[in-house]
Amino acid sequence: MATPLTAPERRSPTAARRRPPGAPRPSASRAPRDPGRARKRALHPVRRIVIGVLIGAVTMLGVTLLDRFADTSVPVLSTLATLPDPAAAEARRLADLPPPPAEAGTCLNWTRPDAADTVAVPCAQPHRFEQAGSVQVTDQAALPDDRTWRRLVGERCTPMVTAYLGDKFDQDGRFRVGALKPSQARWAEGERSMRCGLQTNTKSGSFLPMSGKVAEQDQSKVEAAGTCLAIDGRTVGDPVSCAGPHAVETVGIVDLTEQFKDGTYPSVDDQDKFLQTRCGEIAAQYAGSADAIAQKKLTVYWDNVAEQSWQVGSHKVNCNLAALLPDRSGFAPVTGTAKGPVTVAGTPAPPTDAAAPSSPGAPADGSTAPTSPVDAPPPGTTAEPPLPIPTQVLPLPGTGGGGGNT
Repeated sequence: MATPLTAPERRSPTAARRRPPGAPRPSASRAPRDPGRARKRALHPVRRIVIGVLIGAVTMLGVTLLDRFADTSVPVLSTLATLPDPAAAEARRLADLPPPPAEAGTCLNWTRPDAADTVAVPCAQPHRFEQAGSVQVTDQAALPDDRTWRRLVGERCTPMVTAYLGDKFDQDGRFRVGALKPSQARWAEGERSMRCGLQTNTKSGSFLPMSGKVAEQDQSKVEAAGTCLAIDGRTVGDPVSCAGPHAVETVGIVDLTEQFKDGTYPSVDDQDKFLQTRCGEIAAQYAGSADAIAQKKLTVYWDNVAEQSWQVGSHKVNCNLAALLPDRSGFAPVTGTAKGPVTVAGTPAPPTDAAAPSSPGAPADGSTAPTSPVDAPPPGTTAEPPLPIPTQVLPLPGTGGGGGNT
């Protein structure tokens, strides 16, 4: 007789977990894991790391052996060999630049010290050179040296610039005659043209940006209020920070046509009578008071406009503050702006080194630029670049002021 089949008794989860008090805990129902399998799983990540290291080591060893075997330099990363050469790319870019037009009235600008990136720009924008025309120097058998270039600029560019401005060029003003000469490489290729034009420079030769056509503006050589000029021996130099030693601090600009309105040139005496009061007022307002100027042992002085400058349209002058040497032979070094505490030295400062650092516009040695700037010598000379005439202080009786250049 067959045994009847019966369904197994179902036990609730709670009942399955119950056991009599004191009864031993039953052993786990599942079979234990295979120890060997667990160890194999644990070793997999390590094996992967070791294999990766070995592959890298073999690769590096292969590069090293190749390097030693071929006795040559093999880059670790092959992409380094395909990186572009920035210097070569820049040289190609400069070589592809078309030469700027040589027509009179074209304004040029550049940023490189060798002027190799010279381009034409609108004259209303800041630029470094305004062309007046070009001349040929085919009579020079060899590339001229700097002294000869300056002589050529003075002889051939000055008349061209004067004619370009319609005889309205202020030789004592802020603009100077200059030229762009062929570089050594272009000279070797047969280039003999020299572009004449106008530029602005500091005493040391650094180019300053200018804006607008020269013929359409006042050419007066003036500095903005708050500008300090370096002490260079007993005279003045380039603009510097007023916090350091300097010779002159500009406090304002005066347009003489505000007083002399009929267009007739005012004599130096007439200029002084007007500027003594006007510059005194401007300086006192700048420094805080006239007493503050006296307490700081500073002197108010001003510039004068020469008749030639007046006739070509230069009518502005600077009012300045400075300290005089005890013998009034020049300027004493002043440290600090006149708006605050200052220190005045009683002895003259040593002259600065004549070798000024290169600046944008000064050609570098061995330059391959198509053109390089050169300036004209001062009137009456044929060699050295122009230097500002030292300011002559003329103290007036019973005052702390004085006139400037006569």
